[in-house]
Amino acid sequence: MVEIPATTKLVLPSAIGENHQLMAKAAVVAAIFAVDTIWILGSDFQFHMQSMLTVIGITVVLAAVAWFYRTKRPMERFEVLCSETAILLAFSAAAAVLSLLMTSLDMPLIDDKLIAADAALGFDWLAYVGFVNERPWLGALSSAVYVTSLSQVALTVVVLGLMGRSERVQRFVLAVMLGALICIAISAVLPAAGALATIRPPVEFVTKNQPIVDLDYKQAFFDLRSGAARFISLDEPRGVIAFPSYHATLSALIVLAFFRVRGWFWPLFALNFAVVLATPIDGGHHLVDALGGIVVAFVAWGLAQKFLVARRVAFARGGDTGR
Repeated sequence: MVEIPATTKLVLPSAIGENHQLMAKAAVVAAIFAVDTIWILGSDFQFHMQSMLTVIGITVVLAAVAWFYRTKRPMERFEVLCSETAILLAFSAAAAVLSLLMTSLDMPLIDDKLIAADAALGFDWLAYVGFVNERPWLGALSSAVYVTSLSQVALTVVVLGLMGRSERVQRFVLAVMLGALICIAISAVLPAAGALATIRPPVEFVTKNQPIVDLDYKQAFFDLRSGAARFISLDEPRGVIAFPSYHATLSALIVLAFFRVRGWFWPLFALNFAVVLATPIDGGHHLVDALGGIVVAFVAWGLAQKFLVARRVAFARGGDTGR
């Protein structure tokens, strides 16, 4: 609990640092875009500019709607919903490009250590996936829940926004951003191909369940590392981060965002628990990839709260002193 001196001028939560925290997020997005641009221009990478048009168009529309609900017809919940969605969309595009560029650094893989860690935990990837392969209904269920993550992120922003939980939406979006940056940074210096791409079971084993991520999908990771792939397009986005699992990070953040939200928490907890269980199957991950992603989520969630509280306290004190 942060105590603010009685002499400090307090501002309503909807106004306290609202624009400031949004501007801070926008600055992060702009910085990532700058890094992406400089990196691409200074390398042999090529970027499909037309693939950015849809992202730019939707972001501009959302920003315009947010401006309308902030200045012309003040309605906080709609303004926050639109502005945070715009930031999230722009960030996702910039971070996706950054993750591909970081993968091209071609640092030594750590999959042998991750397999050893799984073994220490008593987890056998082949046995786990093989168990699912023998039960087609489990494989279908795994794939069905695994692909819900991005939709759940959007659902979280919309539902919490419409419920008027503006601060929770702001914290969630910031945590998603921080979680992605942490995962990208770790995967750049400690890259992993994942259990599927490392163990490389027979084709019959992989195709029996037809997972979302197969060996062909994983090839993009190796092509970026070898230099064979140098064309980036947002029209065909591919997740290349194995450790920590960003899928697991998003699942944990969604659960944290709905903590103590009656009617939503337990169903989403169950769904995202299933998503985490599906990561070795449909994401080709090591178990420790998922566990690492969950740890990242808790770190990002805590950092997001500290940042927002610090910004509000600083803004309130600054307003009182005229700074």
